[in-house]
Amino acid sequence: MLLRKPDFYDSFKCIASKCSDTCCVGWEIDVDEASQEAYRNVAGVFGDKLRSNIEDGHFKLLPHDRCPFLDRENLCEIYRNLGEGALCDICREHPRFVEVFGDIMERGLGLCCEEAARLLLAGDGPLSFVTKECDEPEDDLDDDDREIRDEVLGERERMLGTLASSSVHFTDKLESVFAYNGKDPFFPLKSAHDMYELLAKTESFGPAWDAALAQIKAHIDIAGDTTHPEPPECQFSETESLRLIAYLIYRHYAKCLFEGREQGKLYFALFFWNAARLFAGELGGKINAIKMLSRQLEYCEENMVLIESALEKLITEQQNNL
Repeated sequence: MLLRKPDFYDSFKCIASKCSDTCCVGWEIDVDEASQEAYRNVAGVFGDKLRSNIEDGHFKLLPHDRCPFLDRENLCEIYRNLGEGALCDICREHPRFVEVFGDIMERGLGLCCEEAARLLLAGDGPLSFVTKECDEPEDDLDDDDREIRDEVLGERERMLGTLASSSVHFTDKLESVFAYNGKDPFFPLKSAHDMYELLAKTESFGPAWDAALAQIKAHIDIAGDTTHPEPPECQFSETESLRLIAYLIYRHYAKCLFEGREQGKLYFALFFWNAARLFAGELGGKINAIKMLSRQLEYCEENMVLIESALEKLITEQQNNL
C-alpha cells in the first residue's frame, strides 16, 4: 500500500500543558475494548479510579466536559501513571486522521489542534507530501471504482500542483482552482452577512464558539458587509493561505468518492480560508481562527454536510446561470 502524508506530519508532537487549549475538554472520549480490558487489570487506587470512570464505553466527563484524568496542570494522569502505551486509541492518535482509498492510505493532522495548525502555517514553501510504501491492509476496489478513484485523485493532484506552482501568481492560482478572482471576498457567498448566517446554522461546539460568533455578528452589524484590515499578527501571508487551502483540499476533496458533494468539498477549502482570514480578529488570531473553525466544522458530520450542501447548491446555481 502507498502511504501519503503532508510535509509537517512527522514534526508533530503534543505540547501538552504548553497548549493554550486542551483536547481533553469538550469532547466525548471513547474507550476502545482493548484499553478497557487493559484497565481491568490495573491494580491499586489508580486502577479503581480508571474502572469507576468508564461508562458505556466512554470516560465519564466532569463538569464543563472535562476528562476525569486531566489534572490541574492539564496533563494526563493515565500517561503519568502508566505511560503513553496505556492511552486509549483516540487519545493516543488524536489529532491524527487516516483515509484509505483502496491501496492508497492518506494520513494527516486535524487542525482543531493548535500545534498542528502552527506547523501547517510555519512551512517555508508550498505544501508538499511524503509518499512511501507501508504494510497496512488494503481496501478492496473493483476496476470501475479504482478508475473513478484515480480520476478524483488525479484532479486533486492537478489542483494541488497549481497551488504549489512557483510560476503561477497567487490570484491566478485561485482563479484556476476556484474561478475566484478575489474581487468578492465572500465568494461563492454574496456577503459577510451570508457567511455569518451559514456559520450560525451549524450546531455549536460550546461557549467559546458562541462568543466568537457573537463578535462576528457585532462586527458585521457595525461595518456592514465590507471587510476590515486586520492587525499584522492576524494577516495570512500568501504562503500561509496556499498551504491552508491546499491542506483542506487534501483532507476533504477525495471524500466525494464516498459521500458525493464534490463541489461542496472543494469550495469548503475556500470558505474556510475566507472565514479564517476575514474574521481572524474575532476568532482570536490566525492559529485560533483555524482551530476554532476546524473544531466547529470539521469535527461534526452534520455541520460538514450543512456547509458542503449549501456551497454545492450555490456553485451549481452559479454554473447554471453562466
